[in-house]
Amino acid sequence: MKKSTFILFIFIFNQIGFSQTTYTSTNFANAGDQLMVSTSTPAGLTLDYVQTGTNINWDYSALIPVSQEPLIWQNPNTAGYKNIWCLLNGYLFNCNSQFNNNFNLATKLTNGLQFQGLGFTNVIDHLNKTTGQLANKMIGAQITLNGTTIPFVASYQSPDVLYQFPMNYNDSYSNPIALNVNLNSFGIPIQLGINGTRSNVVEGWGTLTTPFGTYNNVLKIKSTLVQQITITTQAGPQVVDQTTVSYEWFDPAYKIAVLQATGTIVANQWVPNSVTYFDIQRCLQPTALFVPAPITADFNPTTNNASISFFNSSINYDTLSWNFGDGSPTSSQENPVHNFSCPGTNQVTLTVTNLFCNPDQVDTFTIPIVITDSQNAFTTNVTVTASTLTADRTLAGTTYQWLDCDNNNAPINGATSQVFTPTQDGNYAVQLTTNGCINVSDCYPFSTLMTSYFNWENEIKVYPNPTNGQIVINGQVDVQSVEIYNVLGELINNKADLSGFSSGLYFLKIKTSQGTTIKKIIKE
Repeated sequence: MKKSTFILFIFIFNQIGFSQTTYTSTNFANAGDQLMVSTSTPAGLTLDYVQTGTNINWDYSALIPVSQEPLIWQNPNTAGYKNIWCLLNGYLFNCNSQFNNNFNLATKLTNGLQFQGLGFTNVIDHLNKTTGQLANKMIGAQITLNGTTIPFVASYQSPDVLYQFPMNYNDSYSNPIALNVNLNSFGIPIQLGINGTRSNVVEGWGTLTTPFGTYNNVLKIKSTLVQQITITTQAGPQVVDQTTVSYEWFDPAYKIAVLQATGTIVANQWVPNSVTYFDIQRCLQPTALFVPAPITADFNPTTNNASISFFNSSINYDTLSWNFGDGSPTSSQENPVHNFSCPGTNQVTLTVTNLFCNPDQVDTFTIPIVITDSQNAFTTNVTVTASTLTADRTLAGTTYQWLDCDNNNAPINGATSQVFTPTQDGNYAVQLTTNGCINVSDCYPFSTLMTSYFNWENEIKVYPNPTNGQIVINGQVDVQSVEIYNVLGELINNKADLSGFSSGLYFLKIKTSQGTTIKKIIKE
């Protein structure tokens, strides 16, 4: 073989066997595709993802998966935000055509997140894939306000062009990005503005190895997103500049980046914070985790409950179950909103299970949720008058059962009204049941002496009350005699003086030329 022919053969072999590939829009995912993605342990952040060039052998087989989740691409018509988007844009009679012209892919960004103390669930990116690009054009989310979930959408003023197709080595391009999220219409004084530029360069090609396997012909893209984020609240605007750099490897045989390392620029250095890659499903230990919002809520007498939103952050699970610690049925919702019916502390537990493992792997996570009662709606106080005992609680649906404290808190037959009139001296309490929650009041003393003179005009003033001993009686009547009785109805003194007696409730019987009256007096 002539030397020139041999050299030509080597050149052709290199071009065919080791040349860079091309990645087109037809290679990328379509609606209905579901792919498994693994996230590496923090140890994976120490590898070199910046190296690049031609015919490079990137070896990341040392990556160890710590979590997995399916990446699901769906038809945006089924994502749940079509109608609200059409309504906000005025597309009342041509909703279907306008929506389909703008979006043909959707994918869940996260199950739930918190921003400025607010909870967002079912956050979904709405994209449009064409032969020339893949652009993120709108975000849909659900906001929970006072126990009510409201759909919300925010459209990009300048869509975020994630990729331009076809991808070839040395391609380079930049596109502006602009997004404004205004929550004032929901009564939430928060506005988020994002302005920036995404710049992509196809900077390398070669062979890539991950724990999934070896890809013999990949393209490496460096994507730089420079953003100025403005968060405006009642305190005014706050501006943050942020630069995020992602390195992504694409193989035409796979519908997403088979490896992605993302990080931020800090002090002119790229600091990786996550590494994900295409993978098969593996048995990984599930981890249960959630965030409540708020962690403490106040009982609202108007709605007769206190509402808490729960945002699930668990990993590596197939099924989940919530136990709210208040006796209510469990829930299998991803991000439930639960209405607590009673004040107190509730141990809320989330249980997650990985059914792919054999045997099943289970994990739980518990947080105490406190429901306060600042308006004292669940009061157990009782108002005592000369003739009656009245429970102060007036919440709708409350039932009452009066108890005889002197008889081991035995229920008193027929005493089931808010107001109770005892027929004999004694100590009495009331059992109150509201929303299935049972409380029992303190025991209150009652003497039938109080009822004998209840109808006489109450003009006499007694002070100080409470008193340390001496009692002053004042009024436009002639006081003829004074007697003091204890809660058992026993006469303990025949003058207006409690000096030397123990602290507690007493009854002052005052006889005048006009009649006789009873006054309650408290000894400190």
